[in-house]
Amino acid sequence: MKYKIRISKDFLELMGHSKNYILAQFLTMGLAFFTLPIFTRLMNPAEYGIMSVFISLEGIVTIIFGIGIRGAVSRYYYEGKNDFYGFLSSNVWFVLVSSIGLTVLSFSFRNQIQPFLNIPQGLILVAFFVALPQALFQLYQSYLQASKRSKKVASLNVISALIGTGLAIAIMYQLKEEKYYAKALGQGAAALSMLLVTFFSLHGKLVFSIKKEHIGYSLIFGLPVVFHLLSQNLLNTFDQVIINQLVGQYETGIYSVAYKVGMVQSIVSMGILNAWTPMFYAKMNKREYVDITELAKKYAFIVMLVAVFLIFYAKEILSTLVDKEYLEAVSIIPIIIASYFFFFLYTMYVNYAFYEKKTKNIALITIFAGSINILLNYLLIPKFGYIAAAWATLLSYIFLFLLHYVNVKWVIKVNRIVGIQTFLLPTAMLLFLGFLYFLFSEIKMCYFLSLFIRSCVFLMTICFAYFVVKRKRSQV
Repeated sequence: MKYKIRISKDFLELMGHSKNYILAQFLTMGLAFFTLPIFTRLMNPAEYGIMSVFISLEGIVTIIFGIGIRGAVSRYYYEGKNDFYGFLSSNVWFVLVSSIGLTVLSFSFRNQIQPFLNIPQGLILVAFFVALPQALFQLYQSYLQASKRSKKVASLNVISALIGTGLAIAIMYQLKEEKYYAKALGQGAAALSMLLVTFFSLHGKLVFSIKKEHIGYSLIFGLPVVFHLLSQNLLNTFDQVIINQLVGQYETGIYSVAYKVGMVQSIVSMGILNAWTPMFYAKMNKREYVDITELAKKYAFIVMLVAVFLIFYAKEILSTLVDKEYLEAVSIIPIIIASYFFFFLYTMYVNYAFYEKKTKNIALITIFAGSINILLNYLLIPKFGYIAAAWATLLSYIFLFLLHYVNVKWVIKVNRIVGIQTFLLPTAMLLFLGFLYFLFSEIKMCYFLSLFIRSCVFLMTICFAYFVVKRKRSQV
């Protein structure tokens, strides 16, 4: 009995931090979702497509500027050494100096970058200026997450999102054309605000020094990770760049709107993951492997239920939020949501490699999956249109999940990992119910009858999932 209470407290702690992160994710990433009615009415699909490519570029540049050091900060914190703030200081100044150098260098290639991205050159320059303060703020976020200060992380992310989105909307109302610049200016203001918060909060803790041993630790850990993060970003967003190149800005806008609905799935996954990571590290240190498996099982069913809900009610959600010229995006939303579910599965295994500091294979696997994604996009989009990009992303995430499982199970040979059978049932349920949704969408029936059937199936799925997670603990 005592053992069950301890597990219950673990799950409550996970859910407590998850609540903060998920709430923040809903109010930050979710702000892009909830403001769809505004942006899709202020911008036509072509303008929305250009804005989406800018956001993708800014994310890629932020990863390059960060050099993967964000993960190194978390890992160093858990080593319990007494020079953590010296370590953090060295990395803050190193990222600042290197980012400025890369920004200056990028100006020399702006004429080559612009035709490839097919967006205005001014947006490219703004993306680099926004990415610099954003990379520094992420180091501070990593420190807060490692120290389990989820409320502060959540509040800062919400404030940043409100500044960026609020200014973007206000400026967009004043612009008659090129309205995508409003989003760029809003992002810039938010990033600079968070940079000020970072240095103000760390005042008295940061010192003006860069120690070689600190930078060496971060680069050994972080350089493989930066390739992993870049490839992950390419999996998430580069398909929009390719659609913009090969098909057009209008189609990019339609595709991007579908991703905004799928983003709700990502919000839930990332919110729980942010709370999961510090608990996972702590339990690995204590060798509490059974606890990890039990929590992972509950996590899997939560993510699966959110995915099923979004698939079943995608049409209703989209028609409520966007202008009618964007409604064709509904056909690819289930594919995107399934992709995010496999993203969740991959994160459960990649954490083992991070814990063991075996980051080289992480980068190689993610680069491989990212390369498959890019290849499939260039091969299939010209033939089948932007829907092929969604299928390419789903296949790439399935590869990513399976390869990371193989890596930790048989290459790194980590003892007592979460068994893949833990995720078989929620995965099978998602795929079956997704197929069922496609089947129902092809059958002509009364809308209210369709809604009633979908709702009944979803309620039965919730009951079945509850029954499964309440069963006796599985033996590991």
